[in-house]
Amino acid sequence: MHRQNGRSRTGVRTALVLAVVAVLAAGGWAVRARPRPAMFAPRLSGPDRLVTNEFAHWNPQTPGTRLSRDWDVSSGSLFVHRGVAWSGVPDASAPDAGSTRGTGSSVFRMTTRRRDFENVAVSLRLRNLGLTTAGRAAASEIDGVHVFLRWQSPEKLYVVSLNRRDGLMVVKKKLPGGNANGGTYYTLGQARYAVPYGRWQVFRVRIGTSGGGLVTITVTRDGREVLSATDDGTEGAAILNPGAVGLRGDNCDFEFTGFRVTRT
Repeated sequence: MHRQNGRSRTGVRTALVLAVVAVLAAGGWAVRARPRPAMFAPRLSGPDRLVTNEFAHWNPQTPGTRLSRDWDVSSGSLFVHRGVAWSGVPDASAPDAGSTRGTGSSVFRMTTRRRDFENVAVSLRLRNLGLTTAGRAAASEIDGVHVFLRWQSPEKLYVVSLNRRDGLMVVKKKLPGGNANGGTYYTLGQARYAVPYGRWQVFRVRIGTSGGGLVTITVTRDGREVLSATDDGTEGAAILNPGAVGLRGDNCDFEFTGFRVTRT
């Protein structure tokens, strides 16, 4: 009898536990899965300093050059300032080894040294401090901050414009052949987005390939989807190979932090 009662009580307890779990799940209280570990999460904090710049890209063997194991800055300068990453005040200078005479960051181009990012999400916090009209290039509606995805070369990549002077968020593909620095841009999607200058924005930009070679790029801000676009190969073949990720700035003074790449 004691054994039977024990089994009965065990069965009741099991049923109660299962019922509670079902109720919690229905109410949104189910235990969430742990976030995926980052593939890439560089440290861009600590004391104020120059991390690297375009001088290092073009003169890697020169004494005093600031090389980064994580980043290749082909144009402009990357600093840490007040605990976050910073473009520096954008100007039209050609930086020296220490970017002491200017930043050159009115044309800012930065990619990861790693080239193995395929189906990933790039997350970051971004603060746009303002635009200039006195950079290396004339002021343009595209001025602002952009994310590179599946970067193969300056002529072949996806680019997502998070902040633009004209108040648009845009997803584009660039393929070789054309007048835009050796390539041609194809717009895949766009949406209105008013840039909150001086305020932090939290973005997650996801890229993934589905059946049939369709490439979909989705942008969320503060957890809310703002834009989604799909490359079906109509305007030239979709970019399916893994590549680098990175950031671009045009006539823009900006800060960022929390840059992470995770698999999706």
